[in-house]
Amino acid sequence: MLLNYLICSILFIFFSFFVFRIVVRNDYHKKQKLSAVSYLLELVVFAIHANMMYFFIPAKWPNLPQLMSDSILLVVFSVFLFVGFIILIIAWFGLGTASSFGLDKEGLKTTGIYQYTRNPQLLGYGLILLSFIILYPSWYSLSWFVQYVIISYFMILSEEEFLRLRYGKKFEDYCNTVPRIIRIS
Repeated sequence: MLLNYLICSILFIFFSFFVFRIVVRNDYHKKQKLSAVSYLLELVVFAIHANMMYFFIPAKWPNLPQLMSDSILLVVFSVFLFVGFIILIIAWFGLGTASSFGLDKEGLKTTGIYQYTRNPQLLGYGLILLSFIILYPSWYSLSWFVQYVIISYFMILSEEEFLRLRYGKKFEDYCNTVPRIIRIS
């Protein structure tokens, strides 16, 4: 099982690199927006990643496992899950249904939750993933989270290149005041 997981993980990282650093980046540079193919490939990347949790949760796809009886773990799991969903929902509604990530009809999105983090969707989803690591701690779950960090980084690099080209100094100033994910200091 470990060998299968490692092979799947490596192939998945390469596929994610191809999607975000080649296909998505190409769309941003040539079309100044994402195409339907890019959107679909991004969804595929995150769908594959979400389903890779079946390597470490005690359930067979598509079932979810029973919750553990440890009440402290359940509370911590629930808090991370809830906060992650709230951040994700606020970010989605704050961004609106614009046809490009990070953009609204008026320009660069820097208000609301975007004044605290440049990537609130990734932060919210990351907290949701952390909740599963808390509930099902293992090397598999930790590496699953590391995969998420890597694919998110690929995605962020492509988006930030596009936003830097489109908004120049305004985006640079935004980057200098608002952290990419979360302020550590």
